[in-house]
Amino acid sequence: MFVDVKIHGKPIRAMIDTGATHIYLASAEVEGFGLVLEKEVGQVKAINSAAQPIAGVAKSVLIKVGPFEGKTNLSVVVTDDFKLILGLEFLQDTRTAVLSHIDSLMMLRVKPCIIPILARRTREKNLSAMQFKKGHKWNEPSYLCTSRFEEIE
Repeated sequence: MFVDVKIHGKPIRAMIDTGATHIYLASAEVEGFGLVLEKEVGQVKAINSAAQPIAGVAKSVLIKVGPFEGKTNLSVVVTDDFKLILGLEFLQDTRTAVLSHIDSLMMLRVKPCIIPILARRTREKNLSAMQFKKGHKWNEPSYLCTSRFEEIE
């Protein structure tokens, strides 16, 4: 799920990721937005990759999503996947719910509103993140359960 965003008035497309904890900006985008980074101690770990240090944090950055406008902190990371990732920090701070069944975000802070998302629909099926570790109890089998939706014509 993607949404069009403006950072300091400049457009960028962001991925909505309920599995991400913070708001992440690709390090390649920092200069284009004229952001100043402060040092930040910490690491970010994506599934199936090694943990990497956070390049820095851009603080009090003006962000606009639909009618919502406010300031937030952006954690800057080296990534080649997505330019901007809006994670749980953004969703919680703005009291936003993802309404995937109607391809929308529902923001309930300050000015309640519905924002359409850009869902990339393809025939290809993807599972972008999954981490499966040992079972609850030692020496017992572990199971992974998934749901499958099948359209009947």
